[in-house]
Amino acid sequence: MIRWTLPATLIFASFLAGCTLIPEREAVDRSWFLLELPAEPAPLQADSEGPLAVELGSVRVAPAYSGKGLVYRLGNHRYESDYYNEWFLAPAEQIEQLLRERWTRSDAAIELVDNAADARREGRPAVQLHILVTALYGDLDEANLSELADVDADTPVRGMGRVGLRTQLRTDQRSRLAHMDAERSIDRRSASRLVAALSQATAEVLLELERELLREAEQEARE
Repeated sequence: MIRWTLPATLIFASFLAGCTLIPEREAVDRSWFLLELPAEPAPLQADSEGPLAVELGSVRVAPAYSGKGLVYRLGNHRYESDYYNEWFLAPAEQIEQLLRERWTRSDAAIELVDNAADARREGRPAVQLHILVTALYGDLDEANLSELADVDADTPVRGMGRVGLRTQLRTDQRSRLAHMDAERSIDRRSASRLVAALSQATAEVLLELERELLREAEQEARE
């Protein structure tokens, strides 16, 4: 037979009472997203001379944005990762996949090759490319946020989805850095709106990257 002491009985009764007072919380759904480039701006198309050969080297993402969670900038040196809204693939994987899909089309201005040096030996202009993603986040207006008691998907905010690249372009003669960035406005702290803004901005920086690659090849041809 189990014998209960008075203190043990009181503790057990308190535990049961406490359990009944804990409020039930609704489970928060987690969501996963991918960058999906819009139809416009479209990739550059090859001209009569054919596509430029490009060897895609490293694709890296700055540490602040390299994780799976969507990132918001809330002010100077203040970043927040959204645990409940994440990328389906790591950002570096997504950017590389988008480039490979974009540059393996038959009509693309850029053709991916395994080795730029081999392409040059065949008489083709070629560029080796390395990419660092320097921005991939939602930038919320700090002054606007300070006026709001709470910020959720239904609260208006002022902000931008920002994407930035720093690239190294190497030809047979030289190497140089090129920077490009784009931004799109967002008016809610909403994961779906942020992803849409980042997708549009990504399309714009990739188009500018293609232009930079073609300019680099033209510069090498003139030298």
